[in-house]
Amino acid sequence: MKEITFADVVHQSISFSPDDPAERLVLDLVDTPWFQRLRDISQTANTRLVYMFSEHSRFGHCLGVAYLAKLVLNKLAVNHPSEVSRFRPAILVAGLLHDVGHLAPGSHTAFKTWFPGQPDAHEALAELVINGDPEMLTICDAHSPNLRNDVTAILSESDAVPAWTWQLISGGGWNVDRGNWSAVDSILAGVSYGKYNIPALADSIVITADGQLALMENRLDAMMHFAVSRHAMYRQIYQHRVLLAADTINRAVVDRARVLGESKVFADETMRIALAARSVADLTHDAIFAMRESWWRYHLSRWASSDDAILRDLSQRILNRRLFKTIRTESDEHKNRLRAKATSALEELGLDPRYYLHEISTADVHAGDSKQSMLVQLDNGRLITLAQADPLFNAMAAESRSSQRSWLALPKEAKAVVGATR
Repeated sequence: MKEITFADVVHQSISFSPDDPAERLVLDLVDTPWFQRLRDISQTANTRLVYMFSEHSRFGHCLGVAYLAKLVLNKLAVNHPSEVSRFRPAILVAGLLHDVGHLAPGSHTAFKTWFPGQPDAHEALAELVINGDPEMLTICDAHSPNLRNDVTAILSESDAVPAWTWQLISGGGWNVDRGNWSAVDSILAGVSYGKYNIPALADSIVITADGQLALMENRLDAMMHFAVSRHAMYRQIYQHRVLLAADTINRAVVDRARVLGESKVFADETMRIALAARSVADLTHDAIFAMRESWWRYHLSRWASSDDAILRDLSQRILNRRLFKTIRTESDEHKNRLRAKATSALEELGLDPRYYLHEISTADVHAGDSKQSMLVQLDNGRLITLAQADPLFNAMAAESRSSQRSWLALPKEAKAVVGATR
């Protein structure tokens, strides 16, 4: 069968066949403007400020997720042909389009930037795009009038579809989304933390009698290898204190621009909508489409010469990598003392603490996974949880909860006044 092949940093190449109706869907959707937009949506945001080659986009990640889903589905189809045949097109499309609703700057960082304190809603935006873009509508509905309903049910983890269909995309523990970014982000950061045995996992997943995904016991070692890899990626990369501190500058820039108002801030129509929005529900379809990394950096470059000293300085800090420094806090009492000192130091320097003093912290990497992660099917057919199957999983979850860290983020000159060394 003829195949369309893409070069890939994990598998060397990934391919989809236009002669297979489900894979043809993937290829047709790749060519739509909304999917091509993902070339200008960062995969790992400010990671590039620490790991210099982390410049990749959501485009390659989403293609990789669809391909990894294809590999697993091909294996599942051997023993579960009717179940896989029914949902294969929807799963491949869900894998491909699961991140189509991401925004600039920096995907997950964007929701912290525009809507701090609110949950990340890129899945809801993906459903909006899938059901609202005329070209995607035409492609999906030409395949099947039920396809979009199945895709959105999978993305929303709905009871309208069997659990295994969405567990493959977004279930706890290993799934094709995590399975792709762990390896890709590791390679492109130039580190080895996120590499694991992908074929061993893909070959050893089954569908249980009650419609759940499960891992065969003989490949438990491969699952734990992945769990350790994912754990390391968060500890060493995603929750790096420099990256967390950089994210606070993004938030401060938007906060300052909103305070100044559109009469005092350069903004195109999309930026005016974004600054006025108080939730993702306030963003128009056209604004979401236009919120790309190039758009964000263009505004930063304009704001870097703003008449407003705060907006100008914060924008220059992002563009020129003059990032905030961090001070580790050991307890609430210690944090409050440091915050008081830092506030005084900033005021002494003429810097407004609202924009120049922030608290950052790491999150629990394994939150929820102990209840949601993939089941393990023992050799005798009995199903147990991953936590029951291997004590290392519990140990990592406990370590993630107990070793959460927090810092104050502030400019280098203020940290020097405070007198902190770490």
